[in-house]
Amino acid sequence: MSKPRAPLIPYTGLALTILLAAAGWSAGWSEETVRIVVRWTAKIAVVAFAAAFSASALRVFWRSGTTSFLLRNRRQLGLSFALAHTVHLIALCVLGFAFPSPFVDELNLVTLVGGGLAYGFMFAMAATSNDAAVKRLGLPRWRRLHTLGSWYIWIIFTQSYVPRALVDPAAVPFAALLFGVLGVRIARRVRVRSEASRRGATQRGAPAA
Repeated sequence: MSKPRAPLIPYTGLALTILLAAAGWSAGWSEETVRIVVRWTAKIAVVAFAAAFSASALRVFWRSGTTSFLLRNRRQLGLSFALAHTVHLIALCVLGFAFPSPFVDELNLVTLVGGGLAYGFMFAMAATSNDAAVKRLGLPRWRRLHTLGSWYIWIIFTQSYVPRALVDPAAVPFAALLFGVLGVRIARRVRVRSEASRRGATQRGAPAA
């Protein structure tokens, strides 16, 4: 019998609630409070995304209870990412309306379009993270949506954290995490292709029946 999935979404909601309460308690209603929420929701989101993005690849190389947990709860991790990043978006909107300078002044069309498309993918993926959506879309279309969306979100996170890591040591672990999940995904692809080539060579070399 398969193990039940962990209730990660309520835990993520609890963590976000604690974050909001702690930020409000430490700084009251201020620009700094909103910026604390912006920073920490982004960090929670990128960790949850990286775990979901790399779960199947990690399982190929490391058969452990941890990788089994990640793979079994990949959908929950993805939805936890969506929840955290939605709160991040709300915090950005609050920052823009309540404390527009210098935040709004620094925005540009590339940031708005690129980030907006990432959120579009995120919401589409969250809305289709259920068995009914897989049946309705069909597995090939569902996979294309989630594969394209995941890679695009990875690109957006990477172009956000890597330049920041060059000037802010606090961003280095998150940039390293994003490159780490890229590495393990590439390694899995190489391994799968290598195994497929070996199987093909074995079948071609087998004597005819």
